[in-house]
Amino acid sequence: MSNQEVQHEIYEYVQDAPLGVLAYVRADGTPVQRTFGAFTVSGNDILLATKKNSAKVADIAKQPKVSFFVEKKEQDRAGWKSALYLGTAAPITSEDELQNAVQAISARNAYIRDLVAREGLKDFSLLRLQTRVIEWLDYGKGFGHVDRVVIEA
Repeated sequence: MSNQEVQHEIYEYVQDAPLGVLAYVRADGTPVQRTFGAFTVSGNDILLATKKNSAKVADIAKQPKVSFFVEKKEQDRAGWKSALYLGTAAPITSEDELQNAVQAISARNAYIRDLVAREGLKDFSLLRLQTRVIEWLDYGKGFGHVDRVVIEA
C-alpha cells in the first residue's frame, strides 16, 4: 500500500472519531494527557480548539512537541486500529486559517459551533499540530502491524 493510500485510510478513520487525546509536557517537565472532542483533521495535521487561558496553551508555547492519539471504542481485536500523530503544535494566527479552522472544527462539534456563534473567538485558542510522523496501527494487516508515515516538510 502506498503512503498516499495509508494517509487516506488514516484520514477516513480519524475523521469520524469522536475523541482524541493530546499529550504534551508541562512547564515542570511532567507529561500529561488531555481528551479532546473539539478537533478535526486538516490534511495530515490536527486542528484543536481549547480555552485561551488554559494551562495547556501556555505549556505548549514553551514545549511545542506533542502527540495526538485517536482510537475508536468497541473495535474487534482482529481489526483494531489507532492513529498516533507526532509533531509540534502552535497557535493559529492567520485570520483566514482561523476562520477555516473554526469552520472545520464546528462541522464536527456542535458545542464549539454554537459557542463560537454566540461568543466568537474571544476565549478560544486554535492550535495546529503540524504532523511530522503518523503511526498507524492496523491489526487487520497483521497483529501489531504499524505503518509509519513520515510527512515531508
